[in-house]
Amino acid sequence: MLRNKIKCHTIGNTYENPHFFILTKGRNAGKPLVQYCANCFVFVADNENEKWHFFNLCDALWQGKYFHPLLIGSVIEFIRIDEFAVALHHANITVSDKIDEYNLFLDHIKELDKHRNNLLSQIKLIHQVKQAMYYKMLKK
Repeated sequence: MLRNKIKCHTIGNTYENPHFFILTKGRNAGKPLVQYCANCFVFVADNENEKWHFFNLCDALWQGKYFHPLLIGSVIEFIRIDEFAVALHHANITVSDKIDEYNLFLDHIKELDKHRNNLLSQIKLIHQVKQAMYYKMLKK
């Protein structure tokens, strides 16, 4: 079980092993993060491969809104650490049964992320050109 690898993060704690953080509150609960922010769990892995395997698995579950049914609370929703650990454990078992398919899936996701980043940089450039055109037109 993964419960011994997932802990509630306390500000000021440092970790020697490879690790990543997981948001616990709000509609983004379950989102994996490289950097700490408030209200996080920490996943402490044994090695870099395990870290990135579970980081990508958490990201896939979060993107698929898999954690939404597990959220509780009427004002600020949150996810319990035990329920999160069980959900991640079950997802890990599922992908372990078809690891080749999962690795192919990750390759496709990385390719889509490259295209997305390319489009975002193009949008940023278009915005800069528009600003320059407005400035040139309005300059006296």
